[in-house]
Order: sequence, then C-alpha cells, then structure tokens
Amino acid sequence: MTERRPQSPARRAARLVDIATAAGVHVSTVSRVLNGDPGLSVRPETIDRILTAARAQGYRPNAMARALKQDRTGAFAFVIPLLRNPIWSRLQRGALQRAADAGYVVMIMEEPLEDPQPPSAYRYLVEESRVDGLLVATARRQADADAEIRKVPHIYVNRRGPDRGNDVVMDEAGAMRIFVDHVTGLGHRDIAVIDGPRDVDTVYRRVTAARRYAAAHGVSMTIRHAPVTEEGGWDTMTAMLAAGQLPTACGVGSLNQLFGVLAALREAGVSVPDDMSVVTFDEDECLAFMDVPVTSVCMPLAELGAAAVDALVARVDGADASDVLVREPMFLVPRASVAPSRRQQGAS
Repeated sequence: MTERRPQSPARRAARLVDIATAAGVHVSTVSRVLNGDPGLSVRPETIDRILTAARAQGYRPNAMARALKQDRTGAFAFVIPLLRNPIWSRLQRGALQRAADAGYVVMIMEEPLEDPQPPSAYRYLVEESRVDGLLVATARRQADADAEIRKVPHIYVNRRGPDRGNDVVMDEAGAMRIFVDHVTGLGHRDIAVIDGPRDVDTVYRRVTAARRYAAAHGVSMTIRHAPVTEEGGWDTMTAMLAAGQLPTACGVGSLNQLFGVLAALREAGVSVPDDMSVVTFDEDECLAFMDVPVTSVCMPLAELGAAAVDALVARVDGADASDVLVREPMFLVPRASVAPSRRQQGAS
C-alpha cells in the first residue's frame, strides 16, 4: 500500500495589505506605487521598499483591472520572420524577460516569408486594443514612409524603418569587421559572404560593410544572396562550386543557410577547414556539437530584445522617439571550422 504524503497547503496570494505591512506604509500608498500613479509624491527609498516587498511576496497585480484603469492592454505584439530559426529564441528571451519586468506580456507572431506584409498590416492589433504597441522584426527594407504605422506605437527590431527614431538595431558592420579581420589575419585573401535577400535591411548593412572592409584589407570579396533556408545555402554553394568559385573563407548569414552550405561542401568533398574556412553570424550552442564545430560571431541578441522592449515602453509612455544601436556584447566564438589559408601558405 502506497503511503500518501500530506499535501502542503496552497500558498495564499499576496495582498496589498501584506506588502503595506512589510514596507511599513499605508495600503493606499502601495496601491498607487504598484499602479504607477503619476501624481504620487513619495520618496524614492519608500518606492524601493514597496517594490522589494512586492517581489519578495510574489505579488502579481490584477492585469485586467490595471489595464482598464490605465486604458492599456498590458501586452505587445512581436512580429518575427522564420520562427524555426533558433536564433530568434535568444532575442525573444531577452524581450520576454524585460517585458515581464515592466509588467507586459508579449504575443509572438510569425510573418510569412512567401507573402511578407508591411508593418502597417499589424496596426489593427493596437487599434482594436489587443496590444499597446508593436515590435516589428519583419525582414524587408522599406524605402518609403508608411503613414499608417505612424499612428500606433511601434519599434523596428534589428532593422531600420522609413522614419528615424523607431529603430533598435545591432552593429552589423562591427560583426562583419570581426569576421574579415579574423580570416584575413589567417592569410585568407579570397573571401565570400552568403547572406539573405538584398532587400533585407540586416543583410544590406552586413554586405555593405563586407565590401568596405575587404577593400581596406586589399582582398577579394564575393557576395551571394540567397533565401534564409537550408535550400538557399545548399543551392548557392552548389552553384559557386559548379562555377569553379572556391573562396578560401566563407561567412554565412543565418544558421539555416549554414546547414545547407555545409551539406553542399560535404557532398562535393570539400574539406572544412582544410579547403575552406566557414564562419556564421548566428551563434548557437549546437554549433559546438557538429562534425566540424563551426566558428561564429556571437551577436547581442538578448540585449537587443531587451532594448527594443525598453524603447517601446518609453514610446507607449509618450517619450520622444530615439534610435538605439546595441553594440555589446559581441565577440568571436572560435571553433574548428577556421584554419590558416593553405592557398596563401603555398604561395609564400
């Protein structure tokens, strides 16, 4: 006979009066602090004491009541392309944590790659009071101003929109500099970059920097654009090999493309890194466990997500628009897929 263990009593939800008692203040003061009353005049140390007591007791405000009182939903929508790319999980993690700290929840939406929509296509979520603002990571560059999207609070994440002041992006040029400096330092003089479609803003910034740094180093730079899928990487590398174009080092824009590139090289009998060194701009733990562990440039994705949420919260609160460039932390993760150029060694 199995002995039943006595169940511990369910923990009672913390109440405002509990927090007031712990912080040594009146319950009305706790209520006004936790609800963000703009007219409240309380010393900062008192606010800190109340917030500390609330966190310690696991207090969760009534989201519906707060939304009605502040005329807000307490939610954001995050529009992301290609959710199956695991790299987006890092960005989402940073955004979700910062949103939770600010009292918001985030609805994740995937933009269809085969039928990309303009950012204004999602403004109905704000106009119908489903969310308070939009985090837009849709892929395409947009040259013309979108008058409709201006009507709602929005932030472009890792892309530049048509209007300045709403962009939160990473230092793509800095990432390309890390890649070019690394491979040229190992003697590579014939370099290629396989990246996404040319009308993707992130790609545009990367390949523009690639050409600039290659010229500064006096090396050959080949740029190839492809869909951000395994097939895109496979088809592009297969075509390069068929044309006799074999760079000694190759940078690959996305993790999905990387898998296709490596498969094409393996099929053709091209050794990594002996015949070609490979670097990706998408860092993921899985790269360390591949047949040939792949070197990457690690980008500040979690920091990007957090900064984007901060910017959108500020926009919802009525702050002036301001662009944000997230530079750090960004660094090379060296693994076995990069080696000195044998072609350069043979010529010396």
